[in-house]
Amino acid sequence: MDLLPQFSISLSNAFWFSLLFWVSNLLILKIYPPHYKKRVLQMPKLNGALQTMVSTFNFVLFQGLLLVVLFMPLRFTTIYFYFGLGLYMLAFVAYIIALVNYATSNPNKPVCKGIYRLSRNPQQICTIIMWIGVGLMTSCLLIVAICFFQFITVYPTFKAQEKFCLDKYGDDYKVYMNQTPRYFLFI
Repeated sequence: MDLLPQFSISLSNAFWFSLLFWVSNLLILKIYPPHYKKRVLQMPKLNGALQTMVSTFNFVLFQGLLLVVLFMPLRFTTIYFYFGLGLYMLAFVAYIIALVNYATSNPNKPVCKGIYRLSRNPQQICTIIMWIGVGLMTSCLLIVAICFFQFITVYPTFKAQEKFCLDKYGDDYKVYMNQTPRYFLFI
């Protein structure tokens, strides 16, 4: 693995994975009811300058990852490629399931069905795992490291979302929080 591979412009670059990510999001926004679009595009209020700064940094970092992989060649001949492809596809399927679970839920209740029984934040967790997969497929150690760093920098956003949901859904969300981990399974 390299810290940062040589940039190039080619059809065999990792841009396909960014394209798949964006197209799937746009399709789900188009297919599902208007309440989904309103809910998914609503940002919770961040609490304080530090939370705002860290959340903004995390957002910019992720957008940067989406752009930088446009110019990174896939390394088809490495074992990392196949492991990364499997990781990406598994996380992508879980991500789509999370989007559908969210889109088909009652907007007046917290989303508690499907993959949301395993994590309160499956969309964000799956997205980070997808990009770890892309980092492996491109043999880019920097992308993998940034993704692990994002597990830390996404925390303030999770806290803001939890406060938003507690304010909106009250005891229903409190019960859900006690039954479902923030990250995945038991964390």
